[in-house]
This record gives sequence, structure tokens and C-alpha cells, in this order.
Amino acid sequence: MKRQIFGSRTLSIAVAWVLLLASNGAAEPRDSEPSRADRLASAIYFEGVPFEAASDLSDGDVARLIELLGDPAGIREHPNILVVLGMSGSPAVFDAIANYALRGSSGELDRLEFRARRSIAYGMGHLARADARALAWLIQAATDEKASPQQSFRQMDPDRVARLLREGAISGLALSGRPDAARVLVELIAAPGADPGIVEYSSAALLLHERISRDGPASVLRNEFGSDR
Repeated sequence: MKRQIFGSRTLSIAVAWVLLLASNGAAEPRDSEPSRADRLASAIYFEGVPFEAASDLSDGDVARLIELLGDPAGIREHPNILVVLGMSGSPAVFDAIANYALRGSSGELDRLEFRARRSIAYGMGHLARADARALAWLIQAATDEKASPQQSFRQMDPDRVARLLREGAISGLALSGRPDAARVLVELIAAPGADPGIVEYSSAALLLHERISRDGPASVLRNEFGSDR
């Protein structure tokens, strides 16, 4: 019973990060009437990015979001953009997110860069439901301890940042709902000599994966915080 309660609490924390990490990066309002893509990028989401809207983007919306992602001056919006692009499921998205992940291989991250980097795996997690390349990216990031760039953030040394990014990839596997993702999560849990923290995090991710697989991402992401919208 204690293990079940503890796992539930861990799952809640993991889900909260998955849904809210990319929810507070709004940009300053624009003078002209913003496009649909611009509105999705700049809005503040208290209960997570709206899955229904993000999964129904036009090719033009996707192209506009990719353009915004390439603008360093708009980094406040990048966490939202990464998640929205992933939710779109567009085949044009993978290269944009993968290339974004390659920006900067070392050095100190500021707060905005840190938030954006943590959102990459969540975008890939959503995209992995439609694009096998995103799933392969997540598997490598979750299983290869050296996959993350050597970057620090405030009091966090590169090893700590790498650990958080690896946990993000594990959450991304959960978001994908893909059978191969579940297999990898089980392997992480059962690996001999595995880090207890990674085992615990992967166990919580596996529970989320089961919910995504059973109920679908729209239902899970909409109802996690009791929202009825």
C-alpha cells in the first residue's frame, strides 16, 4: 500500500511537470492581430497546452511555429512552441525539434534556456505518437546517460542537468503511448544495478503511459487537473 501511494504521488509530480513546464512562457502582446499559431505560442496555459487545438494545426500554422522556434529573441515562447509542434504530429516537425536540441553543446543555461531545453523531450513525446524518428530520439535520450549536452544551470552542475533531461525523455516515452516506449520503460525499471531514482521515475512514467494508451492523450491531458474545458 505504501508503495502504491508513493508511486501515485510520484506520478502526480511527473504529470505536473509534463503538463505545466511549457505553460508559462508567454511573450509580450503583439501590436497586430496575431495568427492562430502566434496565439498558441504566446498564451499562458495554467492547465497545460490545449491538446485539441494543437493537434489540429494547418500546414501554415506549423510553418509559422517552426519560424518562431528559429528566432532566438522569442525564447520565452519556445517551450510552448516545442510542445505545440509535437502535438501537431506533422512530419515537418521532427527536424525542427531535433535541430533545436543540438543548439549549444556546453556552458551555462539561463532560466529561459533551461525551460526550453526541458520542453524538448515533451514535444518529442507527443510527436512520437505519429513519427517513429521522435520515438527513436527519446529512446536514446532515456537510455544513454551521455546523450545530454554538458550544460549547467544556476546551482545545478552538468550531471544534475543531464539527469533532469533524461527524466524528461522518460516522461516523453510515457506521453508517446507507444508499445516500444513501454518496453523501454520496463527495461529501465528492471535493469541490474539501475539508479533507484531512475527506477522510481520510470515506474511512474509507465503508469502514465498506460493511461495514455488506454484513454488517449486528449482525455488524459484534459482531465489531469480536473479541467472540464
